[in-house]
Amino acid sequence: MNNISTRAQIVTRRTYCRPKNEEGTVFETWEEVISRVISHQKWLWERALTHKLMPDMPLNDISENLKEWVPLNNEQLLELNSLKQLMLERKVAPAGRTLWLGGTDIGKRIELSQFNCCFVSVRTVYDVVDFFWGLLNGAGVTGLAEAGTLTGFRQRIPELEVIRTTRGPYEKGPENNSESWNPTTHTWVIKVGDSAKAWAKSIGKLLAGKYPAKKLILDFSQIRGAGARLRNYGWISQSDSGLSKAYTEIFKILNSKADSILTEMDINDIINLLGTVLSTRRAAEALLMLKLNPRWKEFARAKQGMWENGKEHRAQSNNSLLFFEKPSRKELEEFFEMINQGGNGEPGLVNARHMVDRAPWAKGLNPCFEVLLADGNTCNLVTIALDKFKEDNFGLWEAARLITRANYRQTCVDFRDGILQEKWHLNNEHLHLCGVSLMGVAKRPDMQPYDFKRLERVVVHAGYSMAEELGTPYPKNLSVMKPEGTISKCYDSSEGMHKPLGKYIFNNIAFSVYDPLVKVLQDAGYKTVTHPYDPTAMLITIPVKYDDVEFDIVDGKEVNVEPAIVQLERYKMLMQHYCQQNVSCTISYSLEETGEIIDWLYNNWDSYVAVSFLFRNDPTKTAADLGYPYLPQEVVTKEYFEAYIKTLKEVDLDQIAIDDSILEDGCAGGVCPIR
Repeated sequence: MNNISTRAQIVTRRTYCRPKNEEGTVFETWEEVISRVISHQKWLWERALTHKLMPDMPLNDISENLKEWVPLNNEQLLELNSLKQLMLERKVAPAGRTLWLGGTDIGKRIELSQFNCCFVSVRTVYDVVDFFWGLLNGAGVTGLAEAGTLTGFRQRIPELEVIRTTRGPYEKGPENNSESWNPTTHTWVIKVGDSAKAWAKSIGKLLAGKYPAKKLILDFSQIRGAGARLRNYGWISQSDSGLSKAYTEIFKILNSKADSILTEMDINDIINLLGTVLSTRRAAEALLMLKLNPRWKEFARAKQGMWENGKEHRAQSNNSLLFFEKPSRKELEEFFEMINQGGNGEPGLVNARHMVDRAPWAKGLNPCFEVLLADGNTCNLVTIALDKFKEDNFGLWEAARLITRANYRQTCVDFRDGILQEKWHLNNEHLHLCGVSLMGVAKRPDMQPYDFKRLERVVVHAGYSMAEELGTPYPKNLSVMKPEGTISKCYDSSEGMHKPLGKYIFNNIAFSVYDPLVKVLQDAGYKTVTHPYDPTAMLITIPVKYDDVEFDIVDGKEVNVEPAIVQLERYKMLMQHYCQQNVSCTISYSLEETGEIIDWLYNNWDSYVAVSFLFRNDPTKTAADLGYPYLPQEVVTKEYFEAYIKTLKEVDLDQIAIDDSILEDGCAGGVCPIR
């Protein structure tokens, strides 16, 4: 990995290289990661070919042990080898979830774990369980709460007892939940098992609320203690701390609405509370509400005063409104007044009419808003690094063909895992949604609309060809543009359609003080300071340079001051010439541009699905200038950058363990999952 940047090495090791020993001190190489991914692709392909011969047998019942198992022929093996080489050269990327879990037992057993994101309309207890299950499997989940079926407890429960675990970090408990009811004492007990499936199912038990209890006991004593590395899923066990706190707050909501229907905001609060369970890191959640809903203003202002009012869990999601009718200029002005007042880009605006025009099945989107999804639907996303194919159109088209065919094979899965409702499997079988994304757009100013249109046609043809070979339905949509935060760092590319903040950047990355990488980087000369908000973390300054991108020179710094309208026009071009679904992007803007943005939205509403809007900090200013203790990314001058580079020694990260807390930013919009 010596030919890639230090940051790319760190991101790769932290995010995708699985530990090879129990101690977590020896990790996969990049070649081993890709070999594992290719082995998963081979398994998917062979299983799909076998299923073609045995269509009546469910996919999850087909195994290599069957005498009918169909091995790949030489031509197919050569295709996989070509795909492997492209991945090794960091020219194309599978889904991040596949990079982490592809080829593992859990990746084959729980196929949802391979998917980036999903959407579900939350109407029933089963929908909440599905939502939580998606989060527990590392997916980003969007929900649309619908009031009517979900209710509070049967009657108010006067007493709650919470039993916390006393187990050690590696002292596993029983994996399954148990539930009991004592009709004499009117005591209802929910004992939560020590497994992801048990956690997902336990929220269903709590929400059912079917007992006329005087006392509820939430027993978490079966859950292992904090600190164990959950190697399958890729994070450190938080024990029952988050779960017990979330369930206590959910109990309060259900108690306050005893014998009453939960409102959309009640449901949203429950979903947000579940998002706090995963770890201290922010979950990948988004929430939607119809603009026609009478509670839309409450939803739009959900985060105002949340810290003061004990609603901090509402920070877990990005919130957007669905418009089925074009808003007037006055309405757009009102919405941007809310957005500007909040300062966090919310509420987001989604053109649901155009969403449905592009995808008639669509009821919502994934958290980063690039995929148009049915109710109970997933997306698996892959990426092409455009900047790696300069002056090589044939290479680009072949790479697009190979990664699209791989993307389609990834949709040949069975979602009947004992948790998800049947609709998830049926939707996937019908839609086979692919997500072939692009990064490095900012590094390819030479690409014209025609080039993107040609690329889209290659992608569509490739997806259709794979479907025909397998005898399965055509993918209904294929091309997207996702933010590409983590993958772009790993590939030394630029994020999706976004232009970087500047040419010379100091990326201040948070590490645990216990992470062995801190000492390695300190010894190599990297600047380290204690995190201003977390005494258990260190900030390490990693230099990043973006070549082949045009920037403006302001106050001696090469910075991105691209007007919002230029960004919106790029969005429109990609929507018209490449994306069948949506371009996920965050439009950086200043208050002075608000009027122009409103005019653009009004005049281009029929070509718009959704983007995010976020205030632009002056990229020439330092953290101190802006009144912040630090900035995740800070633009510096060429001279300052080069002077810092000269002080650094070469870093070899081989066989250095990397802690889970590194690189909290998952994507440009800040909402996508880490992997």
